[in-house]
Amino acid sequence: MPRAPLTDVVPRRTLVIIAVVVALAVIGTVLALTLGGDDGSDGAKGGGAKVTASTSASTKEDESGGTRTDGSTGGPASSEAGTGSSNTPSTEESGRSSEGSAGSGGSAGEGAVASTYQGSQGYSIGLPAGWKFRTSSSAGDRFTGPDGQKLLVAWTSTPKGDPVADWENQERGMRRSQYTKIRIEKVDYRSWNTADWEFTYADGGTKYRTIDRGFVVNDHLGYALMYTAKAANWGTELRKDTWQTLARTFEPKS
Repeated sequence: MPRAPLTDVVPRRTLVIIAVVVALAVIGTVLALTLGGDDGSDGAKGGGAKVTASTSASTKEDESGGTRTDGSTGGPASSEAGTGSSNTPSTEESGRSSEGSAGSGGSAGEGAVASTYQGSQGYSIGLPAGWKFRTSSSAGDRFTGPDGQKLLVAWTSTPKGDPVADWENQERGMRRSQYTKIRIEKVDYRSWNTADWEFTYADGGTKYRTIDRGFVVNDHLGYALMYTAKAANWGTELRKDTWQTLARTFEPKS
């Protein structure tokens, strides 16, 4: 039996409205696929929780390994725990890297700096050989190094005054595969009020170890350096030299 024309069943005005709605939906889908942000995964960290940093810019790492700043306690970078609303300025520019610069730490050999990265936020840091800037987001700046090493530099304009207490508070909410706390303690780092949160976790069958160093530069500026490497390599001289180089060459916004 032949069907009646669609316009006999549905008014022409209704058909026009439906066509417009469908077209807008298609455009929205295309924009979502085109403009969808890169989570900046630097190697999965698993667990789906978020971690903030104790003194400057709290961060959270999604399941793909990307880290986002949440600023919940004014602490810097960490791995996934805690909650909070962001008050950390986002980074929209990637900054620039000066190839071949020894920066503040380097001669050829142990602890050498292959390039100095100038972040758009105003800080600088020396990168060892094999390290490179990866991406910038509201979480901060992400870098990757050889054999799965990672670094997140995060910051906030509203740092907390007690980085140890802040880390301990955030650690209570840590949710991560096979997470094990090693230590949260105050450490000597230049003249800044500083605390380290060190822990291990598993991702994809590999065990990783992280130091999340949060420090307050002044009343309106705090940072975190969250460094991660494979736990199996943690005792090597290369790993130790790398972390020491990153920490030694970091210079805050002046």
